Amino acid sequence: MKKYISFFRIRFINGLQYRSAAYAGIMTQFAWGSMKILMFRAFYAENPQSFPMEFSQLTSYIWLQQALLALFMTWFYDNDIFMSITSGNVAYELTRPMDLYNIWFTKNLAVRFSRAALRCLPILLVAVFLPEPYGISPPVSLFAFFMFIISMLLAVFCLTALNMLVYISAFYTVSPIGVRIVFSALTEFLAGAIIPLPFFPENSENYISDPFCINAEPAVKNIRR
Repeated sequence: MKKYISFFRIRFINGLQYRSAAYAGIMTQFAWGSMKILMFRAFYAENPQSFPMEFSQLTSYIWLQQALLALFMTWFYDNDIFMSITSGNVAYELTRPMDLYNIWFTKNLAVRFSRAALRCLPILLVAVFLPEPYGISPPVSLFAFFMFIISMLLAVFCLTALNMLVYISAFYTVSPIGVRIVFSALTEFLAGAIIPLPFFPENSENYISDPFCINAEPAVKNIRR
């Protein structure tokens, strides 16, 4: 276990060096989040009672989604892993006295957490000071906040494990591009990253919400009305 913790720490510190990319990502996420909020605002202005969420809840959903994007982006993959598989160099990695799955899992986790560490707080700080109802609302209680943290961590582990299946599929395909595109598109849509999960039809919750709810959806239930 110590070797995996050390590897995680090395990869995490290495990821913190890309600050210019993080600043560019923060600006992009601010622009994207603002655009989505204004788009939904146009729909809410017509008939707000017809939506399953209040507009303040929706804006909290979107800002949490943007702040935690680095943790839950389904399209992120380590191209070095795919290159090692397609080129055959993965054979050298198999000779190391460490479990290959655990190494790849730890590497992906470290990259996600390092990127989130640089981007999360600035977005949340700005969202807190935005005027209502365009900002982010506080959690309903301290217990709800801690439950959100736990569910968020479990969701990151779940998503990373799902991405590992895509890496494994590269052993059995000529090119991993097709699997990556299909998996990313389906997961992004079914996880509520494009359309919030409460907006889906009620009869679809049993098939979509439970197995694919790996995005910011757990936080919505803990947002103050």
